[in-house]
Amino acid sequence: MDWLAVSGAVLAVTVASFVRGLTGFGFAIVAMPLLALVYPPVVAVPVATLLQIPSGLPTVLRDWCDTNFRAATIAWIGGMPALIPGVFLLGVVPADIMRLIVGGAVVFSTVALAFAPKLERDPKSYELVGAGALSGLMQGAVAMAGPPIILLILSSSWNAARCRATLSFIFLLLGTASLAFGTIHGIVNRESVVIATITVPGLLLGQAIGTHLFVRIDGKRYRSVSTFCVAAAGFMVVVRGLMSLF
Repeated sequence: MDWLAVSGAVLAVTVASFVRGLTGFGFAIVAMPLLALVYPPVVAVPVATLLQIPSGLPTVLRDWCDTNFRAATIAWIGGMPALIPGVFLLGVVPADIMRLIVGGAVVFSTVALAFAPKLERDPKSYELVGAGALSGLMQGAVAMAGPPIILLILSSSWNAARCRATLSFIFLLLGTASLAFGTIHGIVNRESVVIATITVPGLLLGQAIGTHLFVRIDGKRYRSVSTFCVAAAGFMVVVRGLMSLF
């Protein structure tokens, strides 16, 4: 066991779980590029997938009453079938190329969110299905579900509590399905389970700090912080992909 790499993984998980506790999303899209700095993608992806469930479950249970279950279910139904081609892409497209594509999409989407007007309404069913499908595809391919459905939910007229709760539930559903697919296909192995287990204390610490700060920010600042977190994660993914290519 490379304990320097393990220490890096603990730090990565702590930072990612802090973002998850604060915003209700973003664990995987922050954890993946950081984990990939110390582990190859074949290890980083299953570790991030394994930790998605314990990172999201406390938020889901705590914010249960604020969750829009109808919207979450529709997005999940859209995302489930897309997990399969996502896993296929993971097998045929080089990981660094995939990171570059996803990171670019995240940064572009964040810029669009920052300058686009808010919907000022509930998301429509077809929008939830489409965003859910894109998120499922990204979950299967690079264990980074999120940007499409995050951008849709944050642009709605919902308050911060409903956005956070609903996103948490969607990602818990997609993460659980992805873990099942990964186990069936042998992607999740003993090494990834050991690394994920060691990083749990960092996960709990980051989650607690992020949740503590969430109740102290207003709705406007929540969206700003959330958008910044997504943009930062996308930038890190792009940088990591460029570093590997050159």
